Amino acid sequence: MRYTFYLIFLLLLGPFHLNAQTKQVQYGQQSWLDYLNQNRYSKKWGSWIDFQLKLSDQYYKSVYATESTLGATYYTKNNLKIVGALTYVDQIHSGTNNYHLAEYRPWQMVQLNKDLPHFKTLQWLRLEERFKQTASNDAPSNNYDFTYRFRYYFLSNIPLTKHHYQKGSLSFVASEEIYLNFGKNIVYNTFDQNRLSAGFYYYLNNDNIFQFGYTNVYQMLNQKNKFNNLDVLRLSIFNNIDFRKSHH
Repeated sequence: MRYTFYLIFLLLLGPFHLNAQTKQVQYGQQSWLDYLNQNRYSKKWGSWIDFQLKLSDQYYKSVYATESTLGATYYTKNNLKIVGALTYVDQIHSGTNNYHLAEYRPWQMVQLNKDLPHFKTLQWLRLEERFKQTASNDAPSNNYDFTYRFRYYFLSNIPLTKHHYQKGSLSFVASEEIYLNFGKNIVYNTFDQNRLSAGFYYYLNNDNIFQFGYTNVYQMLNQKNKFNNLDVLRLSIFNNIDFRKSHH
């Protein structure tokens, strides 16, 4: 029950988003399309691969960014793993000329999965080292800013159908993720953003899950009293393959 109370606390906390400090809020709509592949090759080792496409301008009219990640997973236990990965971000900026800015983001993560009698939980702690390309006069420069970012994520997966987590079954999922920035270039936004999500998992089979849902992103910019508030529609495919099964 303590996990349920903790999730409820986070869901209640999320909507406040430091509104007392808000003076200038920019609202927007985005759509995120994700593919996440996690393979397991042995008792200890696996891989982490994901791709993400972010669309903006009334959810779909323009491409905002793409993200590609490749990493390795080490299983200390079946439900506890350590991940090291590198994400490459290509972000498109609109100005007098549309231009691209790159970000190279190595990261390390500890993830814990918990099976409880009536639902599952997933949580992780992630540390990112971010090398973000800067712009000058509406064009990319050769300079990169370096910052750290810390992320904490908590998700609860509650089955809605008789057969749990199997082909054709449906679950309700809710999650909260908090981001904190660190580094000499961080002036106003040590609190980076909060992501509050709700949606559904549909189990295509034991190895593939389709997710659809809504995410609210409340982000503090590195400018005094400036914030983004985004409504995000999200569609995801989770592809999990345990290659150890082929050896039995």
